Amino acid sequence: MDICGNYRAKFADGPIWHQAYGVIWLDIANKKIITFNPETQNEDVYDAMGWIKSIIPTKDGQFIGIYKDGLYLINFKLGLKKPFVLPPDLSELHFLNDSKCGPDGRLWVGSSDGFFKKFKETPQTAYSNYPFENAKLIAVNAEGEIQTHLSKVAISNGLEWDRQTNKFYHIDSSKYAIFQYELTDSGELLFEKIVYTFKMDEGYPDGMSIDSEGNLYVTLFKGGLMAKTSKEQTRVVCINPQQQQIKEEFIIPVSQVTSCTIGGKNLDILFVTTAYEALPEARIKEEPLAGYLLQFPIKTKGVMPFEFTLANSKSSF
Repeated sequence: MDICGNYRAKFADGPIWHQAYGVIWLDIANKKIITFNPETQNEDVYDAMGWIKSIIPTKDGQFIGIYKDGLYLINFKLGLKKPFVLPPDLSELHFLNDSKCGPDGRLWVGSSDGFFKKFKETPQTAYSNYPFENAKLIAVNAEGEIQTHLSKVAISNGLEWDRQTNKFYHIDSSKYAIFQYELTDSGELLFEKIVYTFKMDEGYPDGMSIDSEGNLYVTLFKGGLMAKTSKEQTRVVCINPQQQQIKEEFIIPVSQVTSCTIGGKNLDILFVTTAYEALPEARIKEEPLAGYLLQFPIKTKGVMPFEFTLANSKSSF
């Protein structure tokens, strides 16, 4: 395990691998976009221009930034930001979260229920299943048209597609589970099975990446009273979704592990984002790696992320 670069994020998240920049990752709490090239060790920090939650490359070299209140076309080097799609039903208690471009060319964007965190950190409710499903998973096409695919969701997270089978994997952190769907030729989702369910004291499954063999790399975030007080080690797990078993695990010496991506020159490095935002001051001193981008070698190869194609009418500032 190695630290990448010098930047320490308060709440890092949303890493992606990019051919030109290397790893692009976010400090959500401080509203920053960070790039790190592992070959040159070059690191740059940019203003995210708002409360960014994830970032998606476009085929023409630009980016779509997913912010709490909507999707924007951004050029972070020039400090440019332009609205692309602003879903109408967002609020402080319902905001956009993890997102990726899918093999169908659409942006798949999940949202989160803002009451979930308080529910899981209140002693009277922390050990109960979350009873609400107020969030969604939507898909957005090149023209900005929205289609809702999942509506009974609370915390939409990790999204991935098997490049061989076209199976779609989706995490609802509130249910501690990874779900498998078939993505049909018409763009619909058909539920197939629950791949894996974690115990509450292991933490919430959060960000997710996939390798060329279809294995899922899932980060476990120790949030909520039960996970925070458990003796379970914080880790990233590699799951074979066909066998529904953990193949390998990476122990991370921090409490808050948020997301991961596979990259590097040979697509054989797992990059992991971490955080310290909610930790007490004494705990931050005990976790000197919290907030850094970390890297681990893996035995398989990753896959490049899908890139989004904007309609011509939407592609310029």
